[in-house]
Amino acid sequence: MTTSDSICSYRYKAVRIRQTDAGSQLILFASPATEVDDWAGIPQKKDIGGTRETTGFQREEDKKRIKELIDFYSNDKNVIQNSLLCATRRKQDICFHPHQHQDVQPSPFAETGILEIKSERLSKLSLLDLLKRVKSDLESRVPDLSNQQPSDNLLRDLKMRAQDILEPEASTDSDSSDEDEAETGESPEDAPDSEESAGAVFSDQSHILDFWEEVAARVRLLEELGSSFNKDEFLGYSKDAMISFLRPIVVVDGQHRLRGAVESAKFLSSKPPYSDELEQAIIIDKVDRDSAQRAIEAKIARRLPISLLVNDDPAEHVFQFVVVNQKATPLSKALLGTIVSTSLSNEELTRVADRLEHSGIQLEESRAVAYFTRNPDSPFFGRVERGLSSDRGDLLQWNVLLSLVSIFRQLKGGRLFGETNDYADKWKRTYLPNSNIVSDWQTKGFHSAFEYWNHFNGPWRDVFAKFWSTVRDKLADPHDDSANNYWGSPRTSNIFNKVSLTILVADFFQYLCERRLGIDSVQTIPRLVDEWLDGVNTSYFNRDWKLEGVKKDTPGRKKQWARLWVEYRKDPQRLPRVDQYRLERKD
Repeated sequence: MTTSDSICSYRYKAVRIRQTDAGSQLILFASPATEVDDWAGIPQKKDIGGTRETTGFQREEDKKRIKELIDFYSNDKNVIQNSLLCATRRKQDICFHPHQHQDVQPSPFAETGILEIKSERLSKLSLLDLLKRVKSDLESRVPDLSNQQPSDNLLRDLKMRAQDILEPEASTDSDSSDEDEAETGESPEDAPDSEESAGAVFSDQSHILDFWEEVAARVRLLEELGSSFNKDEFLGYSKDAMISFLRPIVVVDGQHRLRGAVESAKFLSSKPPYSDELEQAIIIDKVDRDSAQRAIEAKIARRLPISLLVNDDPAEHVFQFVVVNQKATPLSKALLGTIVSTSLSNEELTRVADRLEHSGIQLEESRAVAYFTRNPDSPFFGRVERGLSSDRGDLLQWNVLLSLVSIFRQLKGGRLFGETNDYADKWKRTYLPNSNIVSDWQTKGFHSAFEYWNHFNGPWRDVFAKFWSTVRDKLADPHDDSANNYWGSPRTSNIFNKVSLTILVADFFQYLCERRLGIDSVQTIPRLVDEWLDGVNTSYFNRDWKLEGVKKDTPGRKKQWARLWVEYRKDPQRLPRVDQYRLERKD
């Protein structure tokens, strides 16, 4: 390794190969774990505000797994054969120098040489400079962001959270803003410009916008603070986290192996004989402690095998991550869906959409689920698991919402438990084509009414949201978490669980088929729901069904609940006895 004031250069013996003519180059080499930690970033998917995430695609670190790897690495005889899978983020910082005289017959698919990696010493930059670079990087991925501004609401919220950090000069600007409001009588929320701010519009790629907005807002506030602020963290955003998004190489798979190897080197350096070498370097050789520590760690660090994909495209990085983790070590469906749908812009997703679908990833449905879990206007906003460590334990499972989305979007799967009729499919075949909500499918350039309905931004999406919002408002309580019909806590709620939600949507499509009804517009959904629930006691789900120790998701109980609901809904004269919900239907 060679260094200058701002750049570190690393050189490794390597082999450059191609698997196919069309595929990206791979460079295979080995590096001490501590050096990998200098030039590779691990962009993690982290919660940054309840429903907002970073655009990273790696899982958050598992401390238990890292501890196990430290113990494993502490034995010199233990070897892990799996390579770290990495990819370039900035190809201009990577250079492969082929050997002029190959030891064996030259091959168009493999050659030996020297890999040179140049990595800027980003730790020397201020947090503000790092945030600016992350902001610029996001704008290069979604150019429209460069014309946006962070919302007034977010700026005010962050200023309130940072009151103990802000200097008087910055507070003065806030005071003058209050005076302007008093003089004009117009609050920032009412100002026309604020409605056009970055946070005002929700779209299916708003995950990129959200992260950009959080970064841009902190840039604005730190610029106001000026030189008075020199800390390494500001409102939850640290230098280390931002550096992970800026390193020239991205770790696609193997973050725990890397972190375990780095921490193992640190651990071993504190034990004899390495601790004695450290003290000798500091006391006798007069080496500063940081340099001596780094030298010892580099000496004892594991040499990790690395496969480097020479491809800067974030879409390709996510694709490789998904393939590895879905095919080899599967992630939870929630985290996989969250990562696939919230790590890339729409344009980036299109580049790998077909390949993801052919790899068995339900990309479009995952995007739809992410849309409903993150859209503040959605009835499922903040109530569905995302696979992140910040998830509460009482959230609806990702795959449950996925199945509900699929029923509406694909118009398949609308079966009542114990029946064979698919009422969603029947409605699609019989009543969708004549529904006014899709009557202009030809003028919009689609080949059929269903193709228009089924499009990601098609009518199904607003119908889905309006239907469940109306059902929630009529049959559930979204506020009282102790209510039996609470819109949340699937384990305790009678309505907000896989069985009841599936029964409700299947029965709604059954009702539409029985009454031979199409859907004219989204605005007609509340009326249709009112007619479907005519006479139904809105406290149907708000009773204690005495389900202690009872598993809801059994075939017999699902049939029983479906029968009880449908028979009552068709003739809502008397609510079923609560003891009936514990029973399992045998036929």
